[in-house]
Amino acid sequence: MRIPSCVLIVLVVIGSILAAGCTQSTLQKTEPVITPSIRMISATTTITPNVSAQPPGIQPTRDLIKFVDTAVVYARGNGKEKSIADFNDPNGQFAGKDRYIFAGGYDGTVLAEPFEHEIVGKNIPDLSDPYGIPIVRNLIDTARNGKGLVSYHYRNPSMNYTIQPKVSYVVDVDGTYYIGAALNENTGTEFPASGMNVTAKDRTPGELVTFVQDAAGYAKTFGKEKALAAFIDPKGPFINGEMYIIAYDQNATNLAHPYSPWVRGLSLEHYTDQDSVATISELSGVARRGGGFTHTTQRIPSGESVIYAPKLQYVVPVDDRWWVAASILNPDYTKLRSGNLTNVRARDQTEEQLFTLVDRAVRYAKEFGKEKTLAGIGKPDGAFVDGDLVVWAETFDGIILADPVNNDLVGKQFLNYTDPYGEKTTIVGIDAIRNGTGFTHAMFPDAASGSVVQVPKLVYMRQVDDTWWIGSGTYGVQVQLRPTATG
Repeated sequence: MRIPSCVLIVLVVIGSILAAGCTQSTLQKTEPVITPSIRMISATTTITPNVSAQPPGIQPTRDLIKFVDTAVVYARGNGKEKSIADFNDPNGQFAGKDRYIFAGGYDGTVLAEPFEHEIVGKNIPDLSDPYGIPIVRNLIDTARNGKGLVSYHYRNPSMNYTIQPKVSYVVDVDGTYYIGAALNENTGTEFPASGMNVTAKDRTPGELVTFVQDAAGYAKTFGKEKALAAFIDPKGPFINGEMYIIAYDQNATNLAHPYSPWVRGLSLEHYTDQDSVATISELSGVARRGGGFTHTTQRIPSGESVIYAPKLQYVVPVDDRWWVAASILNPDYTKLRSGNLTNVRARDQTEEQLFTLVDRAVRYAKEFGKEKTLAGIGKPDGAFVDGDLVVWAETFDGIILADPVNNDLVGKQFLNYTDPYGEKTTIVGIDAIRNGTGFTHAMFPDAASGSVVQVPKLVYMRQVDDTWWIGSGTYGVQVQLRPTATG
């Protein structure tokens, strides 16, 4: 991952002192045609948070789970043949205007789709969304783990078939096929959190580390069952206001979440936040490497507006089967707790713009070859610079191949680069390429402004071949107005 020269200065200073219905018509993997369902808001406003507001999509998602679970009971009680026939009936009890049951085989064959009978029986295991996310393979992978939530982008027929975020809940029926249903979430999928408290005590990274390590130690001493009970106890030692323990196994299946007990037993490996970052999968990867830090966001709602404040996560493996984690508001952005955006950079590029630039560079590389592409990427005024968005190229060993802003970094290795908060940024990003969506949250100095102040950055990285990749990132805190309409 590209390291601006000002980061190197910071590191020297630190060193001197001391991480659907999926079965609708196939989407082509081209530049996404996405109609924004959210509006950007100026960062010159102070917002008063509504601490009682619930994250978007939580109640609809819970209703979706209930709907599918009811269909699973029906399918197991009535047999596969009859159930599939009923799920394919557009006038049946499992087909409605807003949601319906779909079914698929583990080989990728469509078994039930009540409103697109023409694709029933077709084998579509490689169906992907506009960002290249393998929809069907992720649904199959999740269902094989029993049940879970899967996020992706797809056409919304109720919104003139514009591409919007979508989440499906899928469940294995009998080992031979799975069923599910989906809903559109115009603001993206927000993993449940406790909410933001304006008067809560700000926590330090050291306090976060101690809190999580104590939880892991408790689990090792008293065993898994007693530990999980303690983690969800509202009066226990592992819920301390905004700082609380969550637990997952290495398949990203939830074991404990004190504020959202309904996710227990669900696989969230392919469940993403509003920026398409697979947060739980990311934490699992860090846990497999022995633990450490990553970055995420905290939704702060206020009337018609939303701030996605940067948070710092810390994860520790209990053993090779499960892990525990907690998070705190980023210590450099605690003023966002009260909605204060003074001197805070707001993101002014979209996830779609970021993806499109990297996608164009990767396509160019595959058509014209590595040498010509690296020469183009290295030009500050080249075709792969779009305002503040620039791409850089790097090997999977962490060696910079081309960087239009910091040419002096070319040839240097940053595989084990650790940011000032403790995240191994390059390794986390490579994990996202190989196992996730390609999107990650990071903290970097804003190279365009020449500042050493750490700024939230949404990074997108895409593999060119087995040896190198191309990435880019957009700086700033995401600040939005809520959707004007929902699908």
